[in-house]
Amino acid sequence: MSNEHVPLSEFTSFRAEMREHMNQQTQLMKQMVELQTKHSHLELQLSRNEAKLDGLEARLRPVEAQQQSTLERTKYNRDIAWLVLTILVGIGTFSIRTLLNS
Repeated sequence: MSNEHVPLSEFTSFRAEMREHMNQQTQLMKQMVELQTKHSHLELQLSRNEAKLDGLEARLRPVEAQQQSTLERTKYNRDIAWLVLTILVGIGTFSIRTLLNS
């Protein structure tokens, strides 16, 4: 380092520049704290939503199982109805042919 004196104007401009940088640093720190706070709130909300979703899924599974069971019974009943209808049409057709041939 040299023993030369720093002019007052240079020192004043340096001090003003340092203040500006410190203010910018303070603003950045405030923004960082706000973002961290938002992030933690979002994570908390996400975990609450996941817990609600898990609860809804647990309640929905038995309903889906029951609906699937009902759907299978409906298919079975539909197949039986078509079988009975086919047999009745066959008997009706046989009866009409028998009556027309007689």
